[in-house]
Amino acid sequence: MGVFKEEAHTFENIAKQQTQIFNDALDYGYPYNSKDVPPEVTAVFDSIKRLQALDKKYRDKPFVRNRQEWGDGVSVDVIIFWEEDEGYYMGTKYNISYNYTGKDYSRIDKASDAFISVDVERYSEKA
Repeated sequence: MGVFKEEAHTFENIAKQQTQIFNDALDYGYPYNSKDVPPEVTAVFDSIKRLQALDKKYRDKPFVRNRQEWGDGVSVDVIIFWEEDEGYYMGTKYNISYNYTGKDYSRIDKASDAFISVDVERYSEKA
């Protein structure tokens, strides 16, 4: 089951680089300019696309789940299982949100008009 280390590394790399996005809230993410998307952000989008393509072949336990859209944002959960233990799949859940904010928001990083955030948590579900 542990064959998706590259994708996990990609998601965790962004999670480690997150900073406070808004001056007046506790929102954290990786701010970037949507006209010059950094390779780290492109890697996250590419990883999600690869996992979605695999979902089309292996539908019983999809990697990409709970896609939600709002305004200029999207949120998905990516679940990577690493092992099976006593009838449960054990792994990591990555909640990935990306949002275009435009230039009218009060942000700490004024050069950015978008952000991506990744929350990482342990995950298990019945096999």
